[in-house]
Amino acid sequence: MEELEEIEVEGQTLEEAKLRAEGRLGALMEEIEVTVLQEGKPGMLGLFSRPWRIRARRKESVGERAAELVRAFFAELGSDVQPTVSRDAEHVHISVDGEFGWFLRRRGEALDALQYLVAAAVGKKGGERIILDVGGYREARRTALEKMAREVAERVRESGQESVLEAMPASERRIIHSVIQDYPDLQSQSRGEEPHRQVVVQKR
Repeated sequence: MEELEEIEVEGQTLEEAKLRAEGRLGALMEEIEVTVLQEGKPGMLGLFSRPWRIRARRKESVGERAAELVRAFFAELGSDVQPTVSRDAEHVHISVDGEFGWFLRRRGEALDALQYLVAAAVGKKGGERIILDVGGYREARRTALEKMAREVAERVRESGQESVLEAMPASERRIIHSVIQDYPDLQSQSRGEEPHRQVVVQKR
């Protein structure tokens, strides 16, 4: 990961120095880490005054910290990866390209576990949720689940009989529920206890 830019600035007051740092870094104060290098001294009649001097740099974002943890994890396993970071209103997405079939066995349990550990390590900022994807697994899985949900919906419509899907984690159940919402004559609900909770699709 690239070194974060550090700058040193001065001001007649600490606040003035911080404002200058904001301008130089193009960041808000809450996004900046500040170290005081020299405390200011007003002096007498303007003589022998001493400015405040600070060192400032941007804080690492949640996504940057998460990406570094993921990179370090794969480095320990002998894989040199460069995670990419993107975000939307609610999520920080960390993506790793490559073929990692060994890591995605058992419905991505290891992926889910790593995502949980990374999210716990970096914490949350503004309620953002960490979403980790490796080798495009999550997008492919989403596409497959949406296709399955539509097939189940049509089958329940035709037969009138409810359909009980296989047990799946909450993130995958949400995808099924989202698709079924597009069918006004159907409804879905989750039944059972974790980790064996299942989605049931039925007519209203």
